[in-house]
Amino acid sequence: MEKELKRSVEDLFLQEKPVKILILLKKENKPLYTAIISREINGTYAHILNVLAELERLKLVSFKETGRIKLVNLTELGSEVAQAIQNFIDLVSLAEAEAKVDQLYEREVKGRLREEVAKEKVSRELGRFKKNLEALTEKPPNVVLLAKKLIKKIDEVVAEVMGYPPA
Repeated sequence: MEKELKRSVEDLFLQEKPVKILILLKKENKPLYTAIISREINGTYAHILNVLAELERLKLVSFKETGRIKLVNLTELGSEVAQAIQNFIDLVSLAEAEAKVDQLYEREVKGRLREEVAKEKVSRELGRFKKNLEALTEKPPNVVLLAKKLIKKIDEVVAEVMGYPPA
C-alpha cells in the first residue's frame, strides 16, 4: 500500500497540471473557482476537477461551497508543497542560467585575446542573464545564495572581457 501511494504521489507531481495548479493558487493567495483555474493553466474543466479531487485527497487543497460553485483554496500543507515546488523550479532555473553563462564564456571569451572578443555583445548578454538572476535574490536563502554566486561569476566574466583587474 505504501509503495502504491508513493508511486501515485510521484506520478501526480511529475505532471504539469498539478504543479501549475499549486503554483497558481500560491501566487494568487486567495480561493479560486475551478473554471478560473482551468482557464489560467489551459486545461479542460473536467481534467482540472479530477486533479483537484486528487489534491484534496492528499489534503493539499480544500473546497468551500458557495451555492452551486466551489472555491478552491490551498491548505497549509498545500502551501508548503507549492513553495517547495517553486523552490525546485527556481533552482533548475539557476542551473539553466549557469549553463548559458558557461556556454557564452566558452563560445565568445575563453582562449581569445581581449581585442578579439565582441565586448558589447558579450556584456549585453551577460547583463540580461544578470537582470533575470536578480529577481531570484528575493527567494529562500538557498536560492538567493546560489543566485548571488552566479551573479558574481557573471561579474568576473564581464571584468575579464572588459579588461578590468580581477576582483
